[in-house]
Amino acid sequence: MGLCCATLLLLLPALLPAPCLAADITLSSRTYLLYYEREVTGGSDKEFAPLYEYLSGDVSNLGGNPLSFHFYGWGRVDLADDTDDDGTGGDLASAYLQYLHPTGNGEMRLGRFFLTEGVAAEILDGIFLKGRTPVGFGLSVFGGVPVEDSITSTDEGDSIYGGRLFFARAGYAEIGVSYLMEDGDFQGDDREMVGGDIWLKPGIPVELLGRADYNVSTSSLARQRYVLRLIPSSRLGLAAGYEEYTYKDLFQNALNSAFLSPAIDITDEVQVLFVDLDFLITEGLTVEAGVKSIQHDRSDPGDATRAELGLRYAYNDRKDVAGLSAAFVSADRDENEYQEFRVFATYSPGLWRFSLDALTHQYEKVISGIDDAYQVVG
Repeated sequence: MGLCCATLLLLLPALLPAPCLAADITLSSRTYLLYYEREVTGGSDKEFAPLYEYLSGDVSNLGGNPLSFHFYGWGRVDLADDTDDDGTGGDLASAYLQYLHPTGNGEMRLGRFFLTEGVAAEILDGIFLKGRTPVGFGLSVFGGVPVEDSITSTDEGDSIYGGRLFFARAGYAEIGVSYLMEDGDFQGDDREMVGGDIWLKPGIPVELLGRADYNVSTSSLARQRYVLRLIPSSRLGLAAGYEEYTYKDLFQNALNSAFLSPAIDITDEVQVLFVDLDFLITEGLTVEAGVKSIQHDRSDPGDATRAELGLRYAYNDRKDVAGLSAAFVSADRDENEYQEFRVFATYSPGLWRFSLDALTHQYEKVISGIDDAYQVVG
C-alpha cells in the first residue's frame, strides 16, 4: 500500500520539465517519544516507548505556475516492548500534485490525498477535479482506489467515485448535492450515498450550517447535522447544534475490532445536542465553555451529559498557546461517569517547537481495578 504514491514522490523531479524545478520548498519534521505502561492479559505489565517521526513537505509555485506537490507520512520504532508484531510501523498518508486556478475557480489533485467534498470524507489514490463558473455554479468529480487501513479481516473497497453539484456566492452562501459510490462487499452490498449541504451567512452576525446524508444501500438516513452560530460582537461567539446518526447506516464496515459487535450495537441511534460559547476577555485570553447532551436509543451505553469550562491564552505573536480545562460527565450508567482535567502549552523559539499536554480522568466507578487514568505527552 502506498507503492504508487511513493514511486510518484521519488520520480517527481524526473517527471517535471526543467523550468518547473524552480519552486518554493518547505519541509517539516516532528519527532515524538512516548512512554507508558499497560497491564496485559495474564496480569503482567509491559513498558512501551514508541518513537514517532512525522515528515511533511510542500513544493509550491513550480516554474512560477499555480502547480504544487505535497506529501505527508509517518514512521514508528519501538524502543521498549513492541506495540505490534514487528516493533515498527508507518504510512504514506498523502502524496499528490495539485493545481489551483489563479482566480480560485478550479482545482485538480492527482495522487494520494484526503478528500472532503459533500458526502465524501475519504483517503484515496486517484484524481479530483473541481470547477466553478463566474456566476457561482460548479461541479466536482473524483475517482480512484480507497485507502482503508484495517486491523481486522474486513474487506476493503475496490474502487470509489462520485461528485458534487453546487452553487456558491463567496461570503454569503453555498449549497450542494453530492453522490458517492464505493465498490465492495459492505453489509452484502456496495456503499452508495447521496447528500445535501448548505452554508448561509446572510450579511448579519448569524451563520447556519447543515448537512444530511442518505445511505442508498441501506435505504436509511445515515446522518444529519445542523449548527447555528451567533457572533454578536468580535469578543463573543455562540454556537448551538443538533446531530443524529446510526452506526450501521453511517459506516460501511468496522476497520477496528473496538467497533465490532457486541462492543457496539450497530443499530443504535445517537442524538447529540450541544452549545458552545467563547469570550475574549482581553487580547489573547479567551474563556471557553460548552455543554453536550448525548442520547442513545439503547440503554447500553445509555445517555450522558458533558459540561466543560476552559481558559486559553495565545502568546508569542499567536504562534503559541497555553491553557487549562475541566470537564464533568454525568451518565445513566455509573461506568460512564468521570471528571476530566487538562493542562497544555507550546513554545516556539526560532525553528524549534516544544509542547506539553497533560490529561487525567477520574472515574466515578472503579473499572478493572482502576479509578483514574492519566497521560503526559511532550
